[in-house]
Amino acid sequence: MLVPGNYPQAGSRIMRHRIVGTLVFALLLKGMESSPAEEGQFDLSPRSLTLLEEAVRKTGNPESGREIYLDTRDAQCASCHRLQGTGAHVGPDLGHVAEKLSIREIAEALMAPSRKLTEGYETYTVVKTDGKILSGLRISDTADSLHLRDQLGKDHVIRRSKVARMEKSPVSLMPSRLVSRLSRKDLVNLVSFLKSPREQKLLNGRLVRAWIVGPFSRVIKKSEPLEKNPDPAKIAVSNTGKLLQWKLINTRSNGLFQPGSPFAIPKSSFYLLGWIKSDRKRDAVLRIDHSAGLRLLVNSSTIYTSREAGSNKRLEIHLQSGWNTILSRVNNPAGDSTCGFRLESTPGLRLCADRQD
Repeated sequence: MLVPGNYPQAGSRIMRHRIVGTLVFALLLKGMESSPAEEGQFDLSPRSLTLLEEAVRKTGNPESGREIYLDTRDAQCASCHRLQGTGAHVGPDLGHVAEKLSIREIAEALMAPSRKLTEGYETYTVVKTDGKILSGLRISDTADSLHLRDQLGKDHVIRRSKVARMEKSPVSLMPSRLVSRLSRKDLVNLVSFLKSPREQKLLNGRLVRAWIVGPFSRVIKKSEPLEKNPDPAKIAVSNTGKLLQWKLINTRSNGLFQPGSPFAIPKSSFYLLGWIKSDRKRDAVLRIDHSAGLRLLVNSSTIYTSREAGSNKRLEIHLQSGWNTILSRVNNPAGDSTCGFRLESTPGLRLCADRQD
């Protein structure tokens, strides 16, 4: 039974239901009119690739793309590839990508790396006589040994007598899932960066991976035994007898190292290690940024010490032919110190964390 006094309230409810229904219907129509490629992730369909090309030309931001390229947590490009002297030595050098590949070809290579493998960078899977399986690039293959480099840049030299079977894999060492972590906008900006030689030159030989060990005391002017011959393959021993393990870390997208636990301890210090490969004996210029005190050693000799922060500090360094050790001891007063290193671009020089030719 309806009560006369309830009519206005019931009418109001009916009106609200009609408005909500109209809005829902409108949203459903909008969803039906938009294609998945326009709303979700890009894919390899012709329509989606065309939309990506248009987005790169119209809205692509190469500067943001450079940060994504250096971000070793998501895209991880610099963890395997080298560009303008920056990066690792696992995948192909990307120095000529902007000139040789179209926007569509770059996008396809990112989303489907196994579709077209670069010659010399095919993945090999090796089964050892003890049952262990390794996958990586075949660096060298002789009658005595097989040299593989895995996707982390680690080298494995296997005696031929220990190889039970070796097969070439149709799958790239680069995981196809990497770019799936990126948003639609980030992928557009990354492709835009890879098509921008001007923005790529700003990398200028930056160190994006380094070996770290610590924590040590906050007195950075005091030397530790490891300074004489730093080697990540060996346990570092402090003056107090403490045993410490080296770890390979990456920079953030801004090109600066900011160590986490167990290195981020207030009132302490840590060491960062890298190498410069020089084609001959020469002088070079190293640019450094540090948010706290720092002491820099080249080939085990201290060349720079500062108790304060420094920005884009220019250091002239003397290099020997071959590999040169770059070791820095960084003060960490608050547990959040940052630092970065950049070698002024010069042919014949390479700043890296892996001594691999």
